[in-house]
Amino acid sequence: MRVKNPFSSSSARLSQEGGRDFASAPVAPTKQKPRRTPEELALRGTRSRIEGTFYLLAFCLVGLAGRLVWLQASGEPPKKLEKPITLTANPRRADILARDGTALAVTLDEYTVVANPRGIKEKDKMARLIAQAIGSDEKEIRTLLNKTERGINPEGKPKPNYYVRLAKRVSKEHLDALKKLQATKGLNKTAKRQRQEFWASVSWEATPRRHYPLKNVGCQLVGYTLPSGKGVTGLEAAWNAELSGKPEEVVSQVDSTKRPVPMFISDWKPSVQGRTIVTTIDRQIQAACDQALARMMKQHNPQLATAIVLDPRTGEVLAMSSAPTFDLNNPDVTSGALTSNRCLQYAYEPGSTFKIITAAAAVEAVPDWREHSFFCAGSQQVGAHNMHCWVSSTAKRQHGQETLSDSIRDSCNFGVYGFARLAGRQTMYHYARRFGLGKQVELAQLRDNAGFLPKNPPKWGDAQFANFSFGQGMTLTPMQLVRIAGVIANKGVMMKPMLVKETRDERGNLVERFAPQPDESVVPKGRVVKPETADEVRKMMERVTTEGTAKKFVFIPGYVAAAKTGSAQKVVKGEHGYSSSKFISSLVGFVPSKEPRFVILVMADEPHGSHWGSEVCGPAFADIATESMRLLRLREGANAPVPNPKLMVKRVATAEH
Repeated sequence: MRVKNPFSSSSARLSQEGGRDFASAPVAPTKQKPRRTPEELALRGTRSRIEGTFYLLAFCLVGLAGRLVWLQASGEPPKKLEKPITLTANPRRADILARDGTALAVTLDEYTVVANPRGIKEKDKMARLIAQAIGSDEKEIRTLLNKTERGINPEGKPKPNYYVRLAKRVSKEHLDALKKLQATKGLNKTAKRQRQEFWASVSWEATPRRHYPLKNVGCQLVGYTLPSGKGVTGLEAAWNAELSGKPEEVVSQVDSTKRPVPMFISDWKPSVQGRTIVTTIDRQIQAACDQALARMMKQHNPQLATAIVLDPRTGEVLAMSSAPTFDLNNPDVTSGALTSNRCLQYAYEPGSTFKIITAAAAVEAVPDWREHSFFCAGSQQVGAHNMHCWVSSTAKRQHGQETLSDSIRDSCNFGVYGFARLAGRQTMYHYARRFGLGKQVELAQLRDNAGFLPKNPPKWGDAQFANFSFGQGMTLTPMQLVRIAGVIANKGVMMKPMLVKETRDERGNLVERFAPQPDESVVPKGRVVKPETADEVRKMMERVTTEGTAKKFVFIPGYVAAAKTGSAQKVVKGEHGYSSSKFISSLVGFVPSKEPRFVILVMADEPHGSHWGSEVCGPAFADIATESMRLLRLREGANAPVPNPKLMVKRVATAEH
């Protein structure tokens, strides 16, 4: 039996009527979400941005921390974020002075007046006012102001000109006059504005200039600078750092315009003013050397000449001269050879002046040197060579029997060679080293030549040893030679050479002073030979001027000098031998003989008319010595060496070498 569903009919009826087909249980109504206010939406956006920023910063910090750990672990150098920056211009270059305060080199405060010609309307008026203020030519200034164009550009159009130099080397007084024309103090507003507009295109630049008041006096020694102020030669170059000082500097991170960032400056150095250099140079003795060399250059026309004056007691260089000279204020026309200091850089074979060392070695190394003598026949076979003494070219032809003192007086080659053989090769080499040969002088940071000293004396042949004994086969500089004579003059002690006496700050206050001291770079306490040895050699050198080769040419009123002449043949380049026509003439000595105050050297390279050291260099030596003693008496009065009245009249004598 089928049971009828009581709800089926009604459900079907509802469906047919378009109603909904519902489940047996009633359905709950749908719940709607509440709508957010604008304030809530804004707060939610802010929260999202904060969270994003936090995570971004956290990520960056983690990255930086990782990088830091990596740098520390790997040792990789950090990138350079800082750089040194100059904040101020270079300080004013300091002066170079002679020992008495005379200026050898100074800096002049000068200016350059410049203008923008395109910004000036009243050019005639401007030219007139500037010319009147600075003492220049009005027409020339007007021409410069009219140069509003400078050439043609690639498109064929004229290029505008915004910069011209109206006047150079304008003094401070003239610049002050120009500034007075530009002054606006006391003017009303309209007049002030008009004057400012009129002068707006005119300005000036500081262009300090190095000036040398004595022009060519001591020119190679003093040296000169570039227009930028940097030293090129001489003391200007050697003491450039001390003279120029330092500008103000910082070490800092920089911005995009290369300027230091104030909060990131790690180091600061204030400006340092240059120091004035006070030299030991005696201005008047220096001038006497320059003048004596000028006379010698005119008479004998050598390729070059040098003169040095030294105080043997202190090692102070009183004069150092090279010829030819040049004007320090116009150095552009000179060559490098002319500007070099030949006293320190020119190495040559000294010839007979080296016999001073041979004599000193013989006195100390040969106990019975007074009992020996050697015969000079003018020529002699030495090893495989037939060697000559200078006397063989004269009418005398030979010296005959010569003691050591006679050999120095007559400058006999074979006499000194005989005593050198008694001393021995190793001893001769040892004394050459003791007197400073083969070693740089190291004078006041100046460039110098050490010269050449042959080594391995035991391997020297007889001819080489003979040449060595009378000054051939080695080279030295004029400064080294004058120190050799200085040892004899100073009782056997070599003093360290001095050229700079002291330095001073910009106010003239003493910064550093250099005291005389023995030169211990070769021998302890500078003791090269015994005092007795030096006195014996001094007596021999005195005979050179009173009896020997320099008797005719060295006359110093009231005083006796001790000296040694030299006439060395020059080596022929590219050949093994010496020239028969090219010589280097020299004379070195000191005055007075017994209590020396000045050691003097004069040297001439390839003189004409004569090649004898006595004839070429003797007169210049005498002139320098005479002037030096005259100045000494004027300055020290009764404390100066007293002249001998018997020596005031020039003696008549003959000499050849």
